[in-house]
Amino acid sequence: MTGIVIADASPLIGLAKIEQLNLLQQLYQEVWIPPAVYAELKPDAKRAGSQILKQALDANWLKVASQDHFSMEVFQDLIQILDPGESEAIALAEILKARFLLIHERRGREIAKKRGIRVAGTGAILLAAKQQGYIESVSAELRALQHIGYRLSDSLVKTLIQLAGE
Repeated sequence: MTGIVIADASPLIGLAKIEQLNLLQQLYQEVWIPPAVYAELKPDAKRAGSQILKQALDANWLKVASQDHFSMEVFQDLIQILDPGESEAIALAEILKARFLLIHERRGREIAKKRGIRVAGTGAILLAAKQQGYIESVSAELRALQHIGYRLSDSLVKTLIQLAGE
């Protein structure tokens, strides 16, 4: 397993919209995304979080992998059941033996786990950030995510708040 973290689009967009994308750099130094995830991020668009995503890409701690970095055979299997971003992210995490895959969608998480890939969600990032002293409150950040329309189950929110000791 390498120290590389691979990310799907949803967690990056969510963290960017609540202006906490920098937590990934603070915790992991660099994060890799496949081309399809880059296309989903639309860093040049005029939407909330786009400027923060563009800054992360320009600073080169958020890196775009080329298609040479992952198996097209694995991608072709996955694209039958997942969207292109999730498929490429799982294929990239598998071939690079990533530390973990940052992914929100349930089906993608399940498939990644079946393939032996460790997964984490945005909540795990917020917990790690609190443990390292980068944020004061997990519950405040979870509320901010919910406010922008990020779907988190009540049971997950409750568990994360308990784990954070809040």
